[in-house]
Amino acid sequence: MKSAVAFALTLALIGSAADLGFAAPSDAEIQKAARQCFGKEPTNWTTMANACTVIVNLQEASASNKARAYYNRGSAYLRLGGGQNAYEDFTAAINLVPKFPMALVARAGILAGRGKYDQAIVDLDKAIAADPKFAPAYSDRGMAYAGKKDFDKAIVDLNKAVELNPTDPDSYAVRGSAYAMSGDNKKALADLNKAILMNPRAVTALYNRGKVYAAMKDAANAKADFKAVLAIDPDNQLAKDELKTLGGA
Repeated sequence: MKSAVAFALTLALIGSAADLGFAAPSDAEIQKAARQCFGKEPTNWTTMANACTVIVNLQEASASNKARAYYNRGSAYLRLGGGQNAYEDFTAAINLVPKFPMALVARAGILAGRGKYDQAIVDLDKAIAADPKFAPAYSDRGMAYAGKKDFDKAIVDLNKAVELNPTDPDSYAVRGSAYAMSGDNKKALADLNKAILMNPRAVTALYNRGKVYAAMKDAANAKADFKAVLAIDPDNQLAKDELKTLGGA
C-alpha cells in the first residue's frame, strides 16, 4: 500500500504553551517541528516521528493538524518497523478526524496484513464514503476482497482504481496480483507487463510476474524477473528463495 506524508499545511498555533506541564518548545522549535513533520523540510523517518510528537503534544494545535501529525508519525513508524505504534497513531488520527481517507486506508493496510480482512474492508468502506475518488482505497479494498478469495468483488474495485488512476503503475500491478491469485495468469501478465513498462524498477510487479511465469512453468522468464528484482533490491529474500526453488542461475 503507497503513503502521502507531505502536506501543504501551515500550523495555526494560538496562545501560550506555558500550561502544558513540561518544558514548552520555543516558537522556533515548533516551526521546525512543523516543517519536519509535514514534509516541508528534508529529513529521515526517525526525525519526522520525533517532530510529529512535538505537534501532537501541543494543546494549541487544531484537531486537523494533530490528526495529520498522528498520521505522518504513524507512517514514519511503519517504515521504521513499528507496526503497532503505527496502528495506534492511525487510530488516533481517525478519532480526531473520522473522515480521514489516508488514515483509514493506512490502518486498513495494517489490518489486512494481519489477515483481518473484514475489519480492513470496514475502514476502506469509510474511506470511499469520505472520498469516492480516492483510488488507493479501492485498490486496497480490492486486495482485501482478494485475501478473502472474493475475486469478483476484488476485480470490480481494482477496475475502479485503474479507472481513477490510469497513469499509476501500481494500479495495474495490484490488479495483476489479484488476477494471479484468482488463477487468471493471462490477465495477470497483461497487467503486470503494463506496470513494468510504466516503471521498470517496480520490484513488486517484477516479483509477482516472476511468480506467474513460474506457475506457467516458464522457468527462464521467471528467473529473469527474480534476477531483475535482485538487481534492484539485492537483499530481497523472497526473490532469492524463488531462484533457489527454480534451480539458481
